[in-house]
Amino acid sequence: ASDHSPALELLVDPHGAVCGATGVNRQSGDTWVVRAGAVVIATGGCAFLSRALGCNVLTGDGQLMAAEVGASLSGMEFSNAYGLGPAFSSVTKSLFYNWATFYTADGVAIEGAGSSKGRGVIAQTLQSQPVFACLDRADAQIRAWMRTAQPNFFVSFDRQGIDPFAQRFPVTLRLEGTVRGTGGLHLVDDACATSVSGLYAAGDAATRELICGGFTGGGSHNAAWALSSGFWAGAGAAAFGRAARARADRIALRAGGVALSTRGAAPFDSQAVIRAVQAEVFPYQRNWFREGDVLRDSLARLDAL
Repeated sequence: ASDHSPALELLVDPHGAVCGATGVNRQSGDTWVVRAGAVVIATGGCAFLSRALGCNVLTGDGQLMAAEVGASLSGMEFSNAYGLGPAFSSVTKSLFYNWATFYTADGVAIEGAGSSKGRGVIAQTLQSQPVFACLDRADAQIRAWMRTAQPNFFVSFDRQGIDPFAQRFPVTLRLEGTVRGTGGLHLVDDACATSVSGLYAAGDAATRELICGGFTGGGSHNAAWALSSGFWAGAGAAAFGRAARARADRIALRAGGVALSTRGAAPFDSQAVIRAVQAEVFPYQRNWFREGDVLRDSLARLDAL
């Protein structure tokens, strides 16, 4: 199954046009190769294994493969999106927090804290003390609507016997990177082509600046973009592939420099690398409240990994 045979690098022809992909079967260890007229990167964004719901399979592998063939990125300065949710749950659906009041541990409302506006206040407060929320601004009609609109929002509360409309519960901000954020592969035309010939991008793998500038969200904009860009990228790649049929016998060269490389193979502690990267991208004081000196400090450590 394709679930167990991930693509790990792209193939290019002698002119640099993308013409396929190669990967490995995790169960057998065998490598595979697919030749194609064009390739669509639709691998999602990157949330750095933050454990936000649905995000731990979004590791930025598509962006890496595209970068290895020379594709440009865009909007990466808008890649520090954090999802708001209960501290005890991976659910980061944040719509209902528009009806929440945010409190300190002793029950004092935090001035300026909010979901749509005021997350910076929450992030600032979380650096020194826990933050609690209660959906106490929702009336009976709104509460009934919430239960039918997003039933999975309440699963973790129900399991723990918490009434989020009457009881305060701890909240946190989980990094969702370019999943809820905006940055991704730069697109050069209406067919969602990237800056590399034969390579297209769709969904969260691509920048969403074209539809909403520097802001997106977990659903709404991103969901509409995923459906639309998937259609456009697929059509664009198909058209490019038809034109490339005359060159079907072109030489395919491996473009990756990381995934399938065996040069200088040495023991590699992937968990240590993950922890080191997360230490630079998770903290609010580094990735939310950004300053040049702090970013350069993090970049130096990341480049040294």
